[in-house]
Parts: sequence; C-alpha cells; structure tokens
Amino acid sequence: MAIDYSKWDKLELSDDSDVEVHPNVDKKSFIKWKQRDIHEKRQQRNQELKSILVQLTMYAKLNERVDSLLEALTPSQISDDAAVTKFLDEKFDKHEKFDYDALLKTKGDTLRKGLKDLTFDPAEFETTPPYNEMVEDLFVQIKEDHADAKDALKLVNYAKEHRARIDDLLSKQSIKLDDLLYQKSLLISSDDYHTGFDRSFLNKDEEERTPETKTVTSVETINSPGVTNTPPKKAEKTEKEVLEELQVMPETTEFSKIPLGDYVKSGAYLVKHPWICTEQQKDALIMTAFDHQLAGDSKAARQVIHQSLLLQYIAQLCGGGPNYNKDATVKAIKLFIGKINDPSVPVRTGFLQDYENTFNHIQNRCELIKQEQSQASDDDGEEGEALIQLRALDEGTELSVDIPPEGTPEYQLFTTELPLEMQEAVKTKSLDEVNKVFAKYKIEDAEQILEIINQCGVIGVSGYIEDEHEFEELQKQYNEQQIQEVEEEADDNADADSSVVHTETPNTEDIVD
Repeated sequence: MAIDYSKWDKLELSDDSDVEVHPNVDKKSFIKWKQRDIHEKRQQRNQELKSILVQLTMYAKLNERVDSLLEALTPSQISDDAAVTKFLDEKFDKHEKFDYDALLKTKGDTLRKGLKDLTFDPAEFETTPPYNEMVEDLFVQIKEDHADAKDALKLVNYAKEHRARIDDLLSKQSIKLDDLLYQKSLLISSDDYHTGFDRSFLNKDEEERTPETKTVTSVETINSPGVTNTPPKKAEKTEKEVLEELQVMPETTEFSKIPLGDYVKSGAYLVKHPWICTEQQKDALIMTAFDHQLAGDSKAARQVIHQSLLLQYIAQLCGGGPNYNKDATVKAIKLFIGKINDPSVPVRTGFLQDYENTFNHIQNRCELIKQEQSQASDDDGEEGEALIQLRALDEGTELSVDIPPEGTPEYQLFTTELPLEMQEAVKTKSLDEVNKVFAKYKIEDAEQILEIINQCGVIGVSGYIEDEHEFEELQKQYNEQQIQEVEEEADDNADADSSVVHTETPNTEDIVD
C-alpha cells in the first residue's frame, strides 16, 4: 500500500514559533522587552551575589577578630579603646579590607563557580573601611547605644549578643546565596562562554575504567511470527560477582589516605578520578572501616569513613545509578567541595554530623561483633576440639616411654624430626607429659608427630583415641576378640604349654585407617 505524504504539505514552519504574543502586540518589540527584562534580572542577581559575598567575607573577618578579643583580653581591657586598637593592630593586618582580586588569589580554587565571574568596580570597595576599624567602631557603637555598657562585663555581654546576631545573619545569607547560585546555574549567558583551548595538542586524560560488558549474539529471521521486542531478563549476580563489586579500586585506596578535612586536595583528586564517585566504591571503602575498628585503630576508621561519605554525597548529588556520566560527576564534585569547604555553609555542619553518627554506628556494631566472636570462641572451647591422646586398649597393659639408644637411626630421627617440646616430654618418660604436648597441637599436626613416634619406637603404642566414645568402642572390640580367642582354644583342646596364641598388636596407623 502506497503511503500518502500530501498531508505534510500544509505544515508551516516559523523561526519564531516559540514566541507567542497577543495579535495587538508587535512581536519584535516584545522580543526586545523580553531581552531587556532578562538583562535587568541578571544584573540584579549579580548585584545581590556581590552584596552577599561582601557581607559573608566581612562578617567572617569581624567574627575572627571579635573572638580573638574576647579570648585574649580581660573585660577591663576590652572596655579600653586603646588596648583594643593595640591588640588588633598587633595580631591582624590593620590595612586589610575586602578586596575581590585578593579573594580570587587566596580562595580561587575553593570559591564557588557562580562567584568567580563577578565584576567589581574598584570604587565599590575602595571606600570600605579596614576590618580592624570596623571592630573598633562596633565597640564605640555599643557604648553609645547602651548607657550601662560602661561596665566592662556588660560591654562583653553586648558584644557576645552582637556576635550571635551575626551568626544568625550568616546562616540566612548562606541559604539565600545557595538559591541565587542555583538560579544562575540554570541560565546560560555570554559570561559563561570561554575559550576551551587554543592549541592543536591536547593533554590526554588518564584512561577511565570502563565496566566489562558482555556481548550477546541473537539470531533474527525475517517475518518471524509472534516475535515481540521483550527486554532480556537481567541475570542474577553470582556470589563471586557480588564480591568483585565490593573490591576497593587502587584509586579509591589512594583517595582514602588524603588527610581528613583537606577538601581542596580531595576535590582535586576526585576531579582527576571521577569514576570512583559511586555507591559501590563507597560501600567497598566503608567495609574497610569495620576492619580498622575491629583491629582497634579508630583513627584509621574515622579517616576511611570521612572519605567514603564524600564519595556517597557526590554520587547522590550527580544522580548515581549504573550510568556513569563524567561531566555530571565532575560538576557535582566541584559544587559539593565548594560548599563543604566553606565553614559558614550549613552543608558542612550536616556532613560532619552524619560523619560522627556513622562512626558511632560502626563503633557500636564492632563492639557487638567482638562480643559475638568472644562468645562463639567460649562455646567452641566448651565443646573442645578433637585431640590425639595415647592410651592402652587393654586395661592391664601400660605404655612405656623410652628414648631410642644413641647412635641408632631411630635416635637420629628422634632428635631431628620431633619438636623440641615433644623431645623434652619423652625424656621425662611420662605418658601424661606426652599427652599434654599432644593436647597443644591440632589433629593434623599431632598425626604427623605420632607417625614419627611410631618410626622412632620410643613408645609401645597399642592405639590412640580422638575422643572417649571412640576409645570405649575400641576397647569393647578388643575384649570381644580376646573372649573369642579363648573359646577357640578351649574347643581345640590344645595343650596350654605348647599352644601359643599370636595376637598382633594393632598399629596406630591401622587403627586410624
């Protein structure tokens, strides 16, 4: 059947089809108004970002100076303006004030992306006073606003109240900054365009690890009846595959050794090795924390937990899942490291709290594991292991312990093959001492020693047992054999003096077999 394409002839295309305006409004004018609105909002957003950046930087510097004053000076010294000025000038740079260019140089690597492309007019911060002068003005203002601030203790209390209000303002401004940066990241402007490279040679990145894929060959025939596109069933993972997934990559091991709290170094390493930012590597790494804690190394356990949580947060931020996306992962790394490296951002507080909770959980779990292992070992000790002990099968027979004569092959075997502890036990000529040494060895090692003893001929061994039940069975069989031999002798009416019953003493190895 021929297909009719004529219906597509009526389709009308327009370059501005995405712009819909009222018929009474000129489209070109509307587009210009829209562009102007976009530029105005962008300028307003950048202005707010600049204002918040100045506030956060300034308040952090002021808090640092106020904390130093409250810690180092007495209340009476704080009430003295000259003492405050002298302390600040000695401890801090008296000319230091907000400088965007200096901020880029000192914190350029850790500064968040949306704050690196701001444009400051030098006149905007040239008129701002130095931080030391701001602190001095703060105490002067407190004295002017509160008549009772002449009292040194009251002045200190008012300074602490002001310090608390600044902390609250920092928290609110940090939340607003996050929202503005998020809005900015959703839009693309001409400021976001930059030269990617201007040379013909590019440094090749390190080879990324790619998961092994299995190729499946399928045979398909034309016009096959009843063929439907059904997705193949996902094969269940074997125990070996599950264990392989929990293998820690060498790059992850190296990442776990980065000093705790050095977020700049951790971020730089993850940008070079983004493929380790997965839930699987987090699980594999945090399992090693259990090993460290069980071994009593809490410091190493804390280190591993901290780094594994970094992997977890970044993996969740970039969406995680089996589909690895390098660009999304690198973007998530830079975003999260930029936030957590800023002490004033609430994200860092939440991360550190999660870190402490995880360590406490692992610590408590390891204590339970140790208790379970200790209880299990006690139970095993009560049940006892199989031991080799030398005993005579006949109650009327005693085993003798003798050292082979010197100069014989048996003596050489005795001195060279037997453990020194067993040699000392044999020299005592006490069967109990020999059995005490046997009790210290596992069944496999004891069997080897027993074989050497048989070759040396130091003990007349009629049999050995591994437990009481086996001994009773062997003794019962031996007694029945003796009774049977006596009955056979009586039936034959043989002469007791000339008739000798030869009974072969069972060899130790025969009994084992």
